[in-house]
Amino acid sequence: MARCMKQLLAVFAVYRLATDLAWESGPCDVYSKLRGLIITKYGAESWQAEGIGCPICWSFWLSLPALFWGPLEWLGIAGAVAFLVRLHDAEQL
Repeated sequence: MARCMKQLLAVFAVYRLATDLAWESGPCDVYSKLRGLIITKYGAESWQAEGIGCPICWSFWLSLPALFWGPLEWLGIAGAVAFLVRLHDAEQL
C-alpha cells in the first residue's frame, strides 16, 4: 500500500510540475522566460517549441527518475499524467 501511495504522489507531483512548466508563468516568470528562450533560439514552429509547451512531453522526462523503480513505473507515471492533462483539457472545452 505504501508503494502505491508513493506512486500516486509521484503522478501528482509530475502533473503539477509538467503543467506549471508548460502553461504557467512560474515564480518571477521563470517558466515563461524559459519557454521564450527556447522559442527565440529554435523558432515558434520547431519541435523544441512545441515540446516545451506540452505537459505530456514534460511528463515523459520529469517521470524519468522513476526509471530507478523500473521501466513500468516510469511509463505508468508519464501515462497517468497524460491522462490527467487530457482530462484537464476536456474540462476546459
